[in-house]
Amino acid sequence: MKRTALVVGIVLVAAGSYALGAGTPPPLVSTYSTLADTILGAKQTEHNLVLAILDGHRTAATQAVKSGAWEEAAAEIALFANEGDNAVGGIRKRLLEGGHHHNAEGEAKGVYEPGFVIVTSAAKKDVLEAAAAIRAAKADDARTEAWTRFQKVADGLLHAK
Repeated sequence: MKRTALVVGIVLVAAGSYALGAGTPPPLVSTYSTLADTILGAKQTEHNLVLAILDGHRTAATQAVKSGAWEEAAAEIALFANEGDNAVGGIRKRLLEGGHHHNAEGEAKGVYEPGFVIVTSAAKKDVLEAAAAIRAAKADDARTEAWTRFQKVADGLLHAK
């Protein structure tokens, strides 16, 4: 009996508090919910933007290979490995300084370099090795082999879910 009275009392106090206006006003809750959607959406937008940067460098490298401009292809492959050029790196640095780590857990485990969004540390190493192999190659067979290694890594990164 005492337990029932206690539960009824708590429910009445809670209901009375709500009726008296205690609690967070619904417009503030709604605004906070919208802000959460924006923050979470920003992370996906960053992912999509870096994906577009990578796709752009891969497309440029492909065009260079088709025209026989292997040195240009190697440069684009290196930009792919770094998720962009120095200008993009500066933006990544600014985000890190502001406390934004897209892959914080992955960074802590060494899977990603600080601020990287899609290219893992292992993939970066593989891609940079392919670029170096293209630059060092003396014959098209060796260049083509390195290009194929790059394509395999790039495909895995660009088509990962």
